[in-house]
Amino acid sequence: MMAVGVDPQMPASTTLDKGATLSLRSVTKRFGGVAALSEFSLEVKPGELIGVIGPNGAGKSTLLSLINGAQRPTSGELVLDGTHRIDRLRAYRVARLGVARAHQIPRPFARMTVRENLLVGAQSAGRRAAASAHLVEDVLDLCGLSDRAQRPAGALPLLDLKRLEVARALSLDPRLLLLDEVAAGLVAHEIDEITELISGVHKRGVTILLVEHVQALVQALAERVVVIDFGKQIAEGTPAEIAEDPDVIRIYLGAGEEGATRRVRVEPDTPVKELLGTDRLCVDYGKLRALRDVDFKVGESEVVAVLGANGAGKTSLARALAGIVPAGDGKISFAGADITGLPAYKRARQGIAICHEGRRLFTGMKVRENLDLAAYSGASSGHQDELLARVYQLFPLLEQRAASLAGELSGGQQQMVAIARALMSDPRLVIFDELSLGLAPAVIDQIYVAIEEIRSWGISIVLIEQNAYRALGIADRAYVLERGTVSYVGSPEALEDPAALRAAYFGGAVVGKIAREGGKQEEMG
Repeated sequence: MMAVGVDPQMPASTTLDKGATLSLRSVTKRFGGVAALSEFSLEVKPGELIGVIGPNGAGKSTLLSLINGAQRPTSGELVLDGTHRIDRLRAYRVARLGVARAHQIPRPFARMTVRENLLVGAQSAGRRAAASAHLVEDVLDLCGLSDRAQRPAGALPLLDLKRLEVARALSLDPRLLLLDEVAAGLVAHEIDEITELISGVHKRGVTILLVEHVQALVQALAERVVVIDFGKQIAEGTPAEIAEDPDVIRIYLGAGEEGATRRVRVEPDTPVKELLGTDRLCVDYGKLRALRDVDFKVGESEVVAVLGANGAGKTSLARALAGIVPAGDGKISFAGADITGLPAYKRARQGIAICHEGRRLFTGMKVRENLDLAAYSGASSGHQDELLARVYQLFPLLEQRAASLAGELSGGQQQMVAIARALMSDPRLVIFDELSLGLAPAVIDQIYVAIEEIRSWGISIVLIEQNAYRALGIADRAYVLERGTVSYVGSPEALEDPAALRAAYFGGAVVGKIAREGGKQEEMG
């Protein structure tokens, strides 16, 4: 591969001289009133491989978009090699300075061959045909795509599409490579292959920023890890140091045992009747398989916690159960009926409600109007007044703010509206996706009290939660998802060991050991 700064008319070499330096100085990026990054600073040395991790919505993808010129910062500076203010440049000019990005979801030119896809990048800097061809052959060999060079990109399986996505970035001959969750959707042996590919690129001297949810990959490759939460850097260190950092554990797992309450579990006299179940459920996004052969069950009036690291498939499970995304394979049953092919609105009328991550309220409508809409779309049929009285009793503040626009409420108040809206459809099952995300501890306390009250109404609950200790404290059973598969199902108590939870989120064999010894597909009741 050719080093940036070499005359593009000269033959390409196969080893980069050195990677790029990058300085982010007090960078802020706002979207309206929301700061995706806030006063963020980072120094990247030539040839470093830095992992960037953090929970959903932390600002990781925004960071990469600012570096590659896809977005402009609201304030602050991004400086490449000590001289180039890239925050002032368009994306194509940033690319010509040696910055390239590989995205989570590959989007190649599907009808073009693998080689032709790479030639697009190689020729973009005005290289002669011979130099471009040399660079392309080098990248094909590095990425293990030489024997697939003449195949149409659209015919490749997922692993090869991931390789091609990295190869397309490398065809720009970068010194700074931005990798945005390139391992997403891959299974274990495929992650090993992608890890080997990234390691090979790094050994050539390329500076790499690796945003990744697959913690095993970060641990295997990163020399330094930076952790972002709410747009701010909260920790930095080696992978081992980060895995033990109390602040990192807190943002991924919650406050710990001292901040959680445990409901006393009473074993039922008879087995709990199944309300919802899946059989080998799969969910696909194009060629990316987000869920693989998931068997999942929820009983009547049961709270089931679903845990796992970012990108494990939790939200995909929620959306599949609610009918928002179709099942790629497998079966979903509810109240004894097969609902696999039912659209979301029909599932709502049968008694499945979802409270989305990020709330997704109609912010320009009043609180009461948000609630009334849910009553008409669900299974309430004729007793809206009774349902409204119940949610006002659950959250008295909503009755006081009924005439306020939903968008004028605080984040905690909006979450209450989102919960109440789900309950206004008179559900038998509610799916809560990341209830506590971004909320103050006092608000989280109030919401978890409400969950116990909702359970007392006979409503089953699927609780997908980043605050693991909180969820385990009220759950009857727990599932852990890892890369789209179930790695544990059974008693919540078995996961309250901090070492087990850290293993589930940051890698290790503890959860697997628990599953083998004490939590093998525990039946309801």
